[in-house]
Amino acid sequence: MTTPEYALGSDDDEIQRLQAQAAIIAEPTAVLFRRGGIAPGMRVLDLGSGPGDVSFLVADIVGPDGHVVGLERDPAQLEVAERRRDALGLSNVAFSEGDARTFVADEPFDVVVCRLLLMHLPDAVDVLAHHRRNLRPGGVFVAVDYDMSGVRARPEVELFTRVGAWLEAGFRHAQADPSVGMRFPVLFDEAGFADVGTLGLQMYWPPRDRQAAGYVVGVVRALRDAIVASGVATERELDLDTLEQRLGEAVSAAGAVWTTPTIVGGWGRRS
Repeated sequence: MTTPEYALGSDDDEIQRLQAQAAIIAEPTAVLFRRGGIAPGMRVLDLGSGPGDVSFLVADIVGPDGHVVGLERDPAQLEVAERRRDALGLSNVAFSEGDARTFVADEPFDVVVCRLLLMHLPDAVDVLAHHRRNLRPGGVFVAVDYDMSGVRARPEVELFTRVGAWLEAGFRHAQADPSVGMRFPVLFDEAGFADVGTLGLQMYWPPRDRQAAGYVVGVVRALRDAIVASGVATERELDLDTLEQRLGEAVSAAGAVWTTPTIVGGWGRRS
């Protein structure tokens, strides 16, 4: 996804990072989407669809009798998404260029979804409220986003704790809310939705899982400029060329189990 506030960019490296991240959090995302009410045969609007991973996941849930429209404002990401859709041979997915803040559908959808979008929107309540008009009566909005306040390693690993502080400061400097999932019950209620629900899931990584180090350091790398601008660390302190190796070795040496951010699903119904 791309918005004026999106701090992580949209170059080729970021698109690849988004795809790698999507693969890691695909399973909890699918669980939360189903819990929020997505079912076979539904028409779904995917806001900030980026390189297409959420749209493809939803297409699998709704099946051949359903349909997904991915909305993305960045032409480069749209091009990647369309190319990937064609390679997958998906006939129930379409992509459209547009802004999640202002888009109005020609006909209402059964479900509107977004993932890792609301954390970047200071006006998240307004965006949620806007999309009530894009839902049929009884339709649902399902959002998935992070609550980074629960990220931890046990036993504690000093470098991992420091990296968490870097990310928190970087996101805050970029006016993003890294714990927006914690606010979902309030956001959906203030946006006028009924039957609001929220559920959070976490994944636990064993000490020697180097995929975890790559996942974490990929975000640090993408957020580097904001982290440095926040004053929490210098580029020399980040030392991105060695950070993934150092982090993996530190966690492994401590025999620590570490967690993802809590992956939070929030949903509400248009009454």
